[in-house]
Amino acid sequence: MHKLNLKNTGNNPVLTFLKETRTDLQRLVPPDFPEIYSFDRLKELPRYLKTLALRAERGSLNLASTQKKMQEVMIYSRKLQQIIKEGIQESPKDDLLLPFYINKSDAPVGFSDDKKKKIDEFFWMIEEYKVSLFAQELKNPYPVSPKKLNQMIKEIEETL
Repeated sequence: MHKLNLKNTGNNPVLTFLKETRTDLQRLVPPDFPEIYSFDRLKELPRYLKTLALRAERGSLNLASTQKKMQEVMIYSRKLQQIIKEGIQESPKDDLLLPFYINKSDAPVGFSDDKKKKIDEFFWMIEEYKVSLFAQELKNPYPVSPKKLNQMIKEIEETL
């Protein structure tokens, strides 16, 4: 991403896009990621990082197409943030790493264990959706579509 920043020094829209991509990287790989991710999730992390790199590279070449795909992803990312915020008694200072509260022992008391698992699964489904949109060549271990994402939202909402 550093090379892409240097290559696009005068291109403010691309620089803004790359900054947003770095934010996604921080969300995906927070400082305590080895503690909060299971071994199975850690094994998938390189594929998600490769997807992020491909998205950054391709987005710097065709920003409009990438932004259109990101709008599709943001529907579900925003819904995830909304679901998590509903379970948090006091808002954390930094929303940047909000999804990872569900993986920690100090997770919001408003969530049952079953709901935490579904929210966690939804987070990873969104990552798989990104793979399907931005890096199809990396392949998904299971199909992910808006229909399946909407079905998971419904399951989360119905879970106590």
